[in-house]
Amino acid sequence: MLKKLFGTSQSTFRGGFRTTYDRIGSALAVAFDLNSTLGYRLSPSISANTFNVSDRLAPLFTGLNQNIRALPGLPLTTTLRFPLVTPSDESQRIEQSLDDTLVTPRSYSFNLSYARDLGRGFSVEASYVGRFGRDLLVSRDIMHLNNLRDPQSGVAWYDAIRPLIDLRYRDTPISAVPRIPYFENLFPLTAQIYEIGNTATQGVYGLIAKPAVGGFNVTDYTYLQLLLDDGMGYGNNLFFHPQYATFGAYSTIGTSDYNSFQTSLRKRFNKNLTFDFNYTLSHSFDTASANEQSGAISSGAAFIVNPLDLKVNRAPSDFDVRHLINANYIYNLPFGNGQRFGNGWSGVSNAIFGGWTMTGIFRWNSGLPAGQPFDDARWATNWNVQSNGVAIRPLETSVTRNGEPNLFTNPLQAFQSYRNPYPGEIGDRNSLRDEGYVALDAGLYKSFPLPGEGRRVVFRWEVYNVTNTQRLTGVDADGFGLPRDPFLRTAATTGFGRLTATQTPLNENKAGRVMQFALRIEF
Repeated sequence: MLKKLFGTSQSTFRGGFRTTYDRIGSALAVAFDLNSTLGYRLSPSISANTFNVSDRLAPLFTGLNQNIRALPGLPLTTTLRFPLVTPSDESQRIEQSLDDTLVTPRSYSFNLSYARDLGRGFSVEASYVGRFGRDLLVSRDIMHLNNLRDPQSGVAWYDAIRPLIDLRYRDTPISAVPRIPYFENLFPLTAQIYEIGNTATQGVYGLIAKPAVGGFNVTDYTYLQLLLDDGMGYGNNLFFHPQYATFGAYSTIGTSDYNSFQTSLRKRFNKNLTFDFNYTLSHSFDTASANEQSGAISSGAAFIVNPLDLKVNRAPSDFDVRHLINANYIYNLPFGNGQRFGNGWSGVSNAIFGGWTMTGIFRWNSGLPAGQPFDDARWATNWNVQSNGVAIRPLETSVTRNGEPNLFTNPLQAFQSYRNPYPGEIGDRNSLRDEGYVALDAGLYKSFPLPGEGRRVVFRWEVYNVTNTQRLTGVDADGFGLPRDPFLRTAATTGFGRLTATQTPLNENKAGRVMQFALRIEF
């Protein structure tokens, strides 16, 4: 039975494993030199929300090269004293540096394959390929706002505030809001926000409730934490650190997992033809996909929005491709001397009609992640980086081509399928996909002999994207921001889901058909 299955000297099993380590030391030293505010350089800045247009006006601009040393909120020092310490003055600074718990990132790679010779030049191979990254370098906010837990009720901020947000969606009157022990225990002074007789819970609810029920409509929930921090509870700085609002730092807390099944059918060159056909089924998950240098440390693409719960950051990778098919071939046309047709042709006929070769490369893959609608002008979880929207019903992402190209079949219905994220949520990550990419490249070649030994002219005609297929991508970021309560609105944001570009081949800047011709003399 095994002989029938594996043949006689026709099967091969292979496997491999390796561990690799990333070299990050020198790059981190450069990053610390460029970005840290404590140490190699001094780059002071005025904290966010220091000035406004009503009661905290900024100094007037009087011209270029004005003296900045007198600006309020801009501490400048002419001396350095160690240890260097940022003052605990509650200035909501947004700064960056390094995590002091860094370790060396590592990856584990596995592969196991089975190959079988099918005879007549054909062979097949099936493989499992995996790669698992641990302690990967990402960036996170090490001064992330506290998910404060009430020691009496055992409930934390993320869980306590959600029922109030749900009541807000239902336009619940302030007087009808029941007591929630979390707010009664930790923030008793919020009962004084409205008339005497309200509970602390009703006071907090009044801050986020809609104006129709007498609320202030505060839906930037990290700003709500700032309001509660200002004397509403048992002491200040229950949520915020007194030195920083955000302190981005490189940290080795990232993980990634890639698993794939890969299969190939190959034909060795005989009877004028050779080809490969390959299929890959894969899935890649991680906590952050981008290179750690992609953007600022405290807000870049490798930034962990909620470092208190790494599981909520884990999702399909930015480069996740579920299905991939590629094939290539070389085919010598059967015309000319020694071929099926035209064997024995004269020199002129053979020179014109013989010796032609066709080649081709085909690729199709399912769509890459297309980006996500984000919570515009609100910060639910992190003080510096907005969370994405959360889909509350299934979405159809079939690209609309009539009129304005759009990621969604029905942009308004898609817009109304989202809600703003709750505190603690980072929103949906990589749940929307672009169209799949498809391309066929082909070539036609012919060599003409020249007088003399080993001399010839080679003609080449190559066509990239033979079918001139152009798949759309590039969701308009300006229109992808979600306003307050999108699922309750009757009109979508202008440009929501609008596609603005075409998918291009690697290292190319255009997606259309390209032809090139060449003549080469060989001697």
